[in-house]
Amino acid sequence: REFTDEHFESPEVKALLASWGMHLDFAPDVSGGALFPFLETFASAANGMVLGRGGAKQMIDALVSLLESLGGELRCGRSVREVVITNDVASGVILEDGQEVTADRAVIGNLTPPVLFGDLVPKSSQPESFQRRVRDYRQGPGTMMIHLALDDLPRWRASEVLREYSYVHIGPYMEDMAQAYQQAVAGLLPTRPTLVVGQPTAVDPTRAPEGKHILWVQVRMVPAVIEGDAADEIEVGDWDTVGEQYADRVVGLIEEHAPGLTDDILGRHVLTPNDLESYNPNLIGGDSLGGSHHLMQHFALRPFPGWTRYKTPISHLYMCGAGTWPGAGVGAGSGYLLGRMLTSPVSKLRPISAFKEWRGKAM
Repeated sequence: REFTDEHFESPEVKALLASWGMHLDFAPDVSGGALFPFLETFASAANGMVLGRGGAKQMIDALVSLLESLGGELRCGRSVREVVITNDVASGVILEDGQEVTADRAVIGNLTPPVLFGDLVPKSSQPESFQRRVRDYRQGPGTMMIHLALDDLPRWRASEVLREYSYVHIGPYMEDMAQAYQQAVAGLLPTRPTLVVGQPTAVDPTRAPEGKHILWVQVRMVPAVIEGDAADEIEVGDWDTVGEQYADRVVGLIEEHAPGLTDDILGRHVLTPNDLESYNPNLIGGDSLGGSHHLMQHFALRPFPGWTRYKTPISHLYMCGAGTWPGAGVGAGSGYLLGRMLTSPVSKLRPISAFKEWRGKAM
């Protein structure tokens, strides 16, 4: 808010920038929250936004192809039960079916700290001071996703040209975003949540049958655990019982800006915070960010002080992903930086003797 008040007068321009902060957990009044919206707003304006023709799976297929071309192997549907620690060194993983997969050089967990160290790494291998850091790791507010199959793209009241864009934000103003965030962190279903409306078929018609369209709606922010409804319209319950009702509210908000949307809906699929976590354990409480990005867990402090370069207290065990720098998103920055570190001519892997000496001091 301070940044936009200092540089802009128009409430609409202020909201334009602030809406990007709501993609993370940077509501208008969160300290340190101006940098991401500033960079994202003008970088996207200058360079556009990339959508893979045919769907996001195209990016996954490309990465898998690259991995396999280099001799790598991808195993899907194989859950890991435990990280194997041998003589204080990560030596592999044990799968749910009991099979052990050994690691020649490193075990890399693309997992948030509470998942990696709360579920997969034996507590006996973690110093108590490190365990405290993991326990204190903070999640961001929850997220809800709504997918719609449509007869036609929304007919936006503000301008017909919005039908040509792949992204539409509904804030609509700074005050609405600030209120939605405060209500969510207080455990309330926000009266008017911030909506990120994706219109991928506006630029990629291959994602739907000819003449039809799809819409995805990211609802920012919602509580992981519902304590009440800020609008006092929905009876308090868990997400399994109130998810569809809240989705009705969200669709109604879009309808205010795009009259006739409801009549064009052919199908709807709602993913509550509970659903998101069940699909991906990293999304704790529906937090799509891999943990809060507030100053205490961002930049040189992500995921927590002293452990910001992908290392862990266990030799040859590394972490990457949204819970590490540079944070949430699909830019693969953490994996790229860790990969460079592990493949540099001067190995950054810590000697076992040095690790044992450190662990003795930490304990």
